[in-house]
Amino acid sequence: MLVFGQRSTFMAALCVGMVGLGALTGCSDRMSFAGAAVTSDSTAPAAPTSQAEPTRTDEQQTGNGVEADIVYREVAGDQVRLDVCRSADRAELRPAVLLIHGGAFAAGDKDTQQWRETCIWLAEAGYVAINLNYRLAPEHIFPAAIEDIQAAVLWTRDNAATYGIDPQRVGVLGGSAGANLAQLLGTSGSGPTDQGARVSAVVSLSGAADLTERGLALGEPLDVQIDRVLDYLGCSEINDCPAAAAASPITHVDTSDPAFLLVQSEQESLPVEQTSAMAAALAAGGGNAEVLIQPGQAHATRLLDEEAVRAAVLDFLARTLR
Repeated sequence: MLVFGQRSTFMAALCVGMVGLGALTGCSDRMSFAGAAVTSDSTAPAAPTSQAEPTRTDEQQTGNGVEADIVYREVAGDQVRLDVCRSADRAELRPAVLLIHGGAFAAGDKDTQQWRETCIWLAEAGYVAINLNYRLAPEHIFPAAIEDIQAAVLWTRDNAATYGIDPQRVGVLGGSAGANLAQLLGTSGSGPTDQGARVSAVVSLSGAADLTERGLALGEPLDVQIDRVLDYLGCSEINDCPAAAAASPITHVDTSDPAFLLVQSEQESLPVEQTSAMAAALAAGGGNAEVLIQPGQAHATRLLDEEAVRAAVLDFLARTLR
């Protein structure tokens, strides 16, 4: 096992040749859809309280089934926002899928093209897509991001009637750092997955399951990779970071966890061992873990450029949120 000492001050944003937990270092992810309308025992974070009613801004867009920049949470003066994408021609209650962007826990935004496209894609497929932002490191360290995401789940259920959502059918899809958060959302808590801040389906696109020293020792991580994770965790050394286990989805796996679809590429920055370890942990706990390893180097939302991956995601969501 590798032991890392003091943090490096080298913080250059490197995206070429990254191994280990490269999925968390902020490399861009991109996707394009032809015809799209717009291009148990560390303590898991407790679910916070959400706002009961949507708060809207004057700049909110409501055309094309997208209601944008809804404030779903306020924390110490920070307004955390989300978009709702839905098809207006459906009268029945529909399942909801929350979308969690990546960006090394320190960057990224729901308004980037790939996440707007994903939001529209899922809406056209019959889901109500909740495309959300969350507070970012290093200003807001763990567990701020997962607390925001849990609040977004509560907001979704609180406002289900407003947006035509079936509150008992809520899932999540995340990419890169957002996939780690999606996994953590799925393994946090216990009990029924159709209530509170729990979800019934998790789609992870290039998500790291283990942020501990053991997980970071996979491959040969660069200093910048370790620094990004440490910034998120609020630690100075990886071998002395109590938050690492709490922030690792694999730590919290139990028999109550929802179904998981774990997707990544063979040669991308996230080691396949991360996905294999999470799948094995879920299976050992009696859970349902489906794994799709694609050839090539596509990372996070770039995986959705492949028709096979899009079909697998829709098939998984149809079976788990039916």
